[in-house]
Amino acid sequence: MSNVWTQFESLLEKDSTQIATIISTDGTESVVELLSGDRLKVIGTGTPGGNVYIKGGEIKQAAPTLPQHNMILY
Repeated sequence: MSNVWTQFESLLEKDSTQIATIISTDGTESVVELLSGDRLKVIGTGTPGGNVYIKGGEIKQAAPTLPQHNMILY
């Protein structure tokens, strides 16, 4: 009998989709900034300052620009 956790993990996607902001582009690759502040070089282009969905090191499509709120709970 195989491990139940291993069976569960096999159902999950290996790469997650993330939202990033394009910092710069050279025509084939772009530098993007994730919500965490980390920067990555990915395949694909877009408008600097625009949001995109990235997955597997590649820009998949444009993402909407939505307001963000940071809540501080005391």
